[in-house]
Amino acid sequence: MTETLGSLRSRILRMLGDPEGTAYSNELLVDSIGEALDAILPWIPKTAIASITGNGSATAFALPTDCYQLQAVVIQVSGEILSAAVLSPGQFRGTNLATINDWIEYPSGYITFSKVLANAEIYDCFYHAHWTKPSITTPDDTVMEPPGYAMTGVVLYASAFAILPSSVSVSEVRNWLTKADSGIPEHNPMQKTASYLLSLFTQEMNRHPKANRATR
Repeated sequence: MTETLGSLRSRILRMLGDPEGTAYSNELLVDSIGEALDAILPWIPKTAIASITGNGSATAFALPTDCYQLQAVVIQVSGEILSAAVLSPGQFRGTNLATINDWIEYPSGYITFSKVLANAEIYDCFYHAHWTKPSITTPDDTVMEPPGYAMTGVVLYASAFAILPSSVSVSEVRNWLTKADSGIPEHNPMQKTASYLLSLFTQEMNRHPKANRATR
């Protein structure tokens, strides 16, 4: 099932009980969708491959800006899968490493190898990437990248996120602290609704298998 930004926004507004979109700004909805696209990553990430080419001197290379989690590094010419470095007492890194090479995501945004990559040597990096997030200028007919089966989870999380400003506002004004004559009053119904939607999101995503991850 193909989901466009416009149809996704409409589904979120219907979930919020505001199909006309009078209570929620487009900016807030776009932010909510972006947060939801990050929230589904542990279950449904975007998969990608990037290549690193050695220059005969460097050991550290910048990762793609959309990298969420690096999965595996493969020497292109031989197909050998390199081991990830383990920062543990008794383990070794550096040029004296017994194996061909190893790698570690360090520092942030970079992958660092124990040994220099030879000039023109190519390593393929298999990684999980962030889904492309919409902006307020993204056309409504833009097709969303995640598969159709992920969209219910996106709707639930985005709806919960969109409610948060109202929940925070209620907490600050404290206009729900008056005691009712009977029953148990809910002091912050928006917060309760957001929590309920997040629990539904978790249940929905757990219906799907978590993404397979490489053995390091």
